[in-house]
Amino acid sequence: MGRPERPLDSVHDPIGEFAYDLRTLRSRAGNPSYRQLARSALFAPSVLSSAASGHRLPSLPVTLAFVAACGGEPGVWERRWRDLAAVQGPNPAPERPAVAAAPAPRPPMSTMERPAQLPMGSSTFVGRDTALAGATGTAATTVVVSGPIGIGKTAFALRLADELSDAFPDGQLYADLDGTDAVTVVHGFLHALGVAAAHVPDDPASRLGLFRSLLAQRRLFVLLDNATDERQVRPLLGRSTASLIVVTGRARLLGLDGVHRVDLAPLTRQESVGLIGRLAGVERVRAEPEAAGALADLCGNLPLAVSVIGRRIAARPEWTVSAVAGLLGDAERVMNSLSVGDVKVRDIFAAAYRRLTPAARGALHHLAAAGTAGATAIGVGIAMGTSADTADELLESLVDSGLLTRADGTGRYDVSALTRAFAASTPHAAPAPVALEPRAEAIAGKRMNLGHADRPLVRA
Repeated sequence: MGRPERPLDSVHDPIGEFAYDLRTLRSRAGNPSYRQLARSALFAPSVLSSAASGHRLPSLPVTLAFVAACGGEPGVWERRWRDLAAVQGPNPAPERPAVAAAPAPRPPMSTMERPAQLPMGSSTFVGRDTALAGATGTAATTVVVSGPIGIGKTAFALRLADELSDAFPDGQLYADLDGTDAVTVVHGFLHALGVAAAHVPDDPASRLGLFRSLLAQRRLFVLLDNATDERQVRPLLGRSTASLIVVTGRARLLGLDGVHRVDLAPLTRQESVGLIGRLAGVERVRAEPEAAGALADLCGNLPLAVSVIGRRIAARPEWTVSAVAGLLGDAERVMNSLSVGDVKVRDIFAAAYRRLTPAARGALHHLAAAGTAGATAIGVGIAMGTSADTADELLESLVDSGLLTRADGTGRYDVSALTRAFAASTPHAAPAPVALEPRAEAIAGKRMNLGHADRPLVRA
């Protein structure tokens, strides 16, 4: 319990009433001492005590840190502070002298910088209306956007930022997490938010805590792009209700709790054809509607592939849509065809492939060689000489790599035409069969005796 405070001089003026309500909030939180509050608010105890003294209106960062540490609603208090500051000014009266000399005030931790770090979004964004409505309407403070390679996760997140721009006026932060840890990311974030170098803690845990405090004090949109696992993300997530963090990645990050999930699917054929028309010209698509639809299917209706091929058509007015569709119909040339400028679809698939284990690569090549879309863990296990449980883990790792998708709720997996084309054009040395546990070996043998040896690897 904190020690009793000096009574307020008055609670009948706006500043005194503001201080009284801060004290009430602290009392409802269990009346922690100001030293205890300082551990989470990251302001000195004397600064927090002064905020509730009634002598002057505290600064907005101090107010919001005080409120967040006591479990209050930062948004409500920020509006109240701004209304009061507009009338009274942030420091309407000089500090009243105390009997003993007060300690020197702590310098401001940060200025109200408003970073705008988000990269340029897509000018040809199509579809996703249902997913956008769900993400803009969620009460969660973290949104995880996942899906396979080329599905448009970053484009979706940037469109979401545009939709919510009015709700987060204090700035936008961006970090590409590919190969980057949370401590490195947060150092750049603190600098962007105006935290003076002298006030950035040396201790990594304190540095992360300071960032989470600023999330509670401000209304920020934070995009963490290309996350590979939960460890990169979890330290950056706080209990703030004022800011929104959007995480994109091929992996579903199932270890994160309390988040709103958006699992993006391919575009519809109509949306893909519309995207080709916006890039290459509506008249060219209208002249060859069937060829445009076939081209969209050959791209797997993936926004990345459709966008690349649309831009290639736009750059070659002498090409017909039918000719391009024929070019992509050649499995040996499709990956080389999906390239424009510095965007090469093959390179993106190759980067994901290099991160796979040898066993997962083997499973991918098995699936691609089968020639049809759907597959099951049992079929893959039999083909690879391993248990169904091990095969299931391999298939799930391929899903999280972005090279495979779940077909439906029946345990089937889909291999896209682009994944098959990539695997077919990528040399692979087959690994040795995965050793079976004795019980799994007996089960597999029993299945073989029951005629399961004739069961195809891939099912329709």
